Amino acid sequence: MSPEMNAYLIAAASSGSGKTTLTIGLLRALARRGLGVQPCKCGPDYIDTQYHQIACGRASYNIDPWMHLGSRVKPAEQLTVIEGCMGLFDGADGSAGSNADVAGHLGVPVILVVNARSMAHSAAPLLYGYLHYRPNLRYAGVIFNNVGSPRHAQMLRRAAGEVGFPVLACIPRRTDFSMPSRHLGLDLSERSRISRLADLVADELEAHLDWDILGLPAKSDIQLQAESLEQSPHSGRPLLIYVARDEAFSFIYQETLDRLRALGTLRFFSPLADETVPREADFVYLPGGYPEFFLPRLAGSRATMESLRLTGARILAECGGMMYLARRIDDAPMTGLLPFGTTMQNARLHLGYRTLKRPDGTELRGHEFHYSCIVPRETGKPCNPDGSGFSSVGDGALATRPFLDAQGRPDETGLFCTERIIASYVHWSPEAIVELFTQEKWKL
Repeated sequence: MSPEMNAYLIAAASSGSGKTTLTIGLLRALARRGLGVQPCKCGPDYIDTQYHQIACGRASYNIDPWMHLGSRVKPAEQLTVIEGCMGLFDGADGSAGSNADVAGHLGVPVILVVNARSMAHSAAPLLYGYLHYRPNLRYAGVIFNNVGSPRHAQMLRRAAGEVGFPVLACIPRRTDFSMPSRHLGLDLSERSRISRLADLVADELEAHLDWDILGLPAKSDIQLQAESLEQSPHSGRPLLIYVARDEAFSFIYQETLDRLRALGTLRFFSPLADETVPREADFVYLPGGYPEFFLPRLAGSRATMESLRLTGARILAECGGMMYLARRIDDAPMTGLLPFGTTMQNARLHLGYRTLKRPDGTELRGHEFHYSCIVPRETGKPCNPDGSGFSSVGDGALATRPFLDAQGRPDETGLFCTERIIASYVHWSPEAIVELFTQEKWKL
């Protein structure tokens, strides 16, 4: 039996191998065994973290070296399961910032997931390459997914044995192991579906996983991950911060909420429920999400929209939150605090890391992930996400090319800024949000 381990990173050769499916199954299986488990996710992801919480009942934290997410995570005192993203060595710039970098930095072994469909002995050179590409990286073992038969499992085990790669499990191919589309809101029915899937996968892991090789700790008095995240102290007066949170606005890092709580009083409101923000609020945080799925309800949230117009709070709006502050989303009228509209027509994906370099040399970091685009008021036609054509609108400006991408090249993501509102398609890092909220004035 292997020595007891208390942290693992689940990675794969590529996306689509079954990392998320197996992660939620493992989280559910560990929770069944009475082991307190803290889930984490590599990269700036808002969807998988919600799946994690459904599977084990604990909020999931994001870890991303480029964004500084989870930079203070110390998995020495709790059982931690970290789900990777993309392939094991895929980073923002080559392998820099990849899952492998996270595993090496934290000193945790990797559980490698291999999609074994249409593969047999070719698994040997694949695993050999992973073992030797970065020799200092530790592997707990491999989970072969989509295994067609017991004979197929034997061939895979033989291949892994030839290169000395431990086999944790051969999971049979099942047509009911399908994740929902990531571009769907997590309503009650979808949450129930994810929970049922977690049970199905946990059953398979109970039947096929070699728990002795995995070497799990026997204790169940595990500390929460939140207790190992240092919170930034705030020397000024306590702030009253309102955060939009419901099915339309759910793209929020748990670390952001932890850090905001350290600044004062944190309260939540739901635009879908037409809840209001008081005039005495200091800040309003409108995160991203799926407002396009709830246009009739959001268009009818008149009390919420009026409170946002009347409050004296500064407003930080990200992606879907910015769309809610705009004049409209397609034909649905929105708050109108921003002098442009947005549209989902001819939608295409815009994504990547973003850096805003400030005049004093400091940086604010974030990432972009959206399908919609801005519609300039002057033309009424969709444009690029930078809002080209705007130079000055009202008391603010939608600046073009204020951001740099992960390679330091200018990016066309637009930024709207007034004395009261900062809005863009960028999802800011927790550090950037705290930096903005603790300034006397907006300073970009």
